[in-house]
Amino acid sequence: MTEWMIVYTTHDQTDAHIVAGRLEVEGIKTFIQRESLGGIYGITYGSLGSVHVVVNPEDYDKAMAILEPDELFALSEDNEDIIYYDSHADAEDDDDPE
Repeated sequence: MTEWMIVYTTHDQTDAHIVAGRLEVEGIKTFIQRESLGGIYGITYGSLGSVHVVVNPEDYDKAMAILEPDELFALSEDNEDIIYYDSHADAEDDDDPE
């Protein structure tokens, strides 16, 4: 049986999914663990509201390095596939009375 190690704890499930996604992009398998009773009753505080992002022990050090504040939202060097969206450009196009 695989033992999981907690690398991130929050009370916001969306936040946990963002962090898990960041780790999975780097090839680290994650699991989001939440106390089921807290989820049933919608508890978002205390131990029943805690949401944990966990990883395999062999990935713990790599995950913690990625979750350093400077690295968490850093882009990789290969960002050719990133599509930048400029919402202001679309708004300007809508204002043109062609």
